[in-house]
Amino acid sequence: MRAFLRSNSLFLVILLAASCASPYKKLVPDKNLGKSALIYKPQYDKVLYRCTVNGRIVFKKFHLSGLLFFKQMENGTVRAIFQNEMGFTFFDFEWSKDDSFMVRQIIPELDKPALVKTLRKDMNLLLMKGLDRSSEKSFTDSRGKRQYSRFTLSRGYAYYISEAGKLEQIENAGEKKKVITIKLMGKGKDDAMPDSVFFDHRRANFTIALHKIESHVDE
Repeated sequence: MRAFLRSNSLFLVILLAASCASPYKKLVPDKNLGKSALIYKPQYDKVLYRCTVNGRIVFKKFHLSGLLFFKQMENGTVRAIFQNEMGFTFFDFEWSKDDSFMVRQIIPELDKPALVKTLRKDMNLLLMKGLDRSSEKSFTDSRGKRQYSRFTLSRGYAYYISEAGKLEQIENAGEKKKVITIKLMGKGKDDAMPDSVFFDHRRANFTIALHKIESHVDE
């Protein structure tokens, strides 16, 4: 019995240690940094996505769907506007030329500091705003196939993950755990906005799916 308890205790210790280990601990520093991840920073005039948000708060599920519109204004500011199909605005975010952020409009149900902070981080990661180029460090996986470009944020890190010269994923992580995973699909050119984006919030327990609408639209 004592041997059984000891073996189970050892198993629990190993399991706990494994769960606390950084998911990036096996990355290898790339001393010969090929190209900065900032070559993937999106350049656009306006982009329209069909947007679906699904999540759960305690035992209650929630769902939002509509159109998410990114637009570069003539004065250099960037707007991200999420509306339903009837034109009702869920939120309207703005970034100045120096990437300072403001909320122009938001519905009361979304006007929660933690949620606004999370949505702002989502947009920052996708649009590559507020990144400190001097903090960029490059790593490769153990096979040498995927490049991880890491930027230091005010809390945690942003990882831009590419393979065969294409940006495929963005991750936000602390020292030990991933917080947000963003999968990118259909990014034709380095600086293009992807055709599809999927945000998975591991702590906040909700997802956002974006699918580009190709037809030309005006604001």
